[in-house]
Amino acid sequence: MTKYSCRLYTPHPRRTEGHLHQIITGYKMLADQRLINLDVEISDSCILSIIEVVVNGSIRIAYDMADGYHFDLDRVQKVIERSNFVFKRSFNENEHSHYDFAKKVRPLGLNYFVTTKNNIMDKTYKNFSERMNWCIKEAMGKNYHQQFYVDRFEHDPKEPINKPRILFMARTWGIDEAPGLEQDEFRHINDTRATCIRMLRKEFGEDFTGGFSTRKEALELYSDCVLDDSATKKENYIRLVRDSDICISTIGLHKSNGWKLAEYVAASKAIVAEKLYYYVPSFYNNQHYLEFNNPLECVEQVRKLYKDKELLMEIKKSNHEYYKNYLRPDKLVLNTLLQLNL
Repeated sequence: MTKYSCRLYTPHPRRTEGHLHQIITGYKMLADQRLINLDVEISDSCILSIIEVVVNGSIRIAYDMADGYHFDLDRVQKVIERSNFVFKRSFNENEHSHYDFAKKVRPLGLNYFVTTKNNIMDKTYKNFSERMNWCIKEAMGKNYHQQFYVDRFEHDPKEPINKPRILFMARTWGIDEAPGLEQDEFRHINDTRATCIRMLRKEFGEDFTGGFSTRKEALELYSDCVLDDSATKKENYIRLVRDSDICISTIGLHKSNGWKLAEYVAASKAIVAEKLYYYVPSFYNNQHYLEFNNPLECVEQVRKLYKDKELLMEIKKSNHEYYKNYLRPDKLVLNTLLQLNL
């Protein structure tokens, strides 16, 4: 394989919300494997949701990690015009086929908040005292981001010891947290999740763990579905995923494929997922997940996996292979570089 020389440009970490970590992590992993030479630069000219990479000094790649197609068209179009390839996390050809730049846009895949050592996005940029404190905690393994290292999410597929364990943890969205969404849209997301939680709890009892994290809308509108704060802490959530067999994923803001879907794949889980609006390369219904369109179908699909351990294990193993070949950050990035045909 040709060794690539890559210069990566990212927005300032303080301006981002975690969607870009996966791409930088993938590039750093490839650099650590000595498959590429890598320089990373923070650039004020970068758009919030996009990472730009120049390969071998001439080929420009853009990675659009936005939840959907809500963007400043003029700014995004300028990025696409100067790019040779655009890999989009939330890819639906019907949404961009009418644009002149449509042929440049390719599907990327699933996204989640994952990082690695010395990721520029994790460093503090505050005063000297804060930077010193950060370095001490980093050496002690106590910085917040360290619980999101790649291997923390990875697990081999294992057969249930007794009955399969089912997991569905989610959050609610409020109008102040979901700019650009109509009230009916985020209410539909919240109501769908709440109904799934109630029905799964009723059907599977103590074999089901699930509910909402503590937020204003959850407490006001779905108080019977709210989990204890300790259960939703990231370290406890990762442990719950590890110990579960069947995990449920619903569509997120702007119809996006949520981070949890990728986390379940990384952990080799049997997945029941709300019908995907955005295309994920080589990721198929009935092979990597069972699809549902409403809460009743969600319960039916979970029941199918709960009763059929052979099917459950087939999906677990399929996701384990998918992770190794498509989703692990270095593989996700490498698969884009291989499309350059250098």
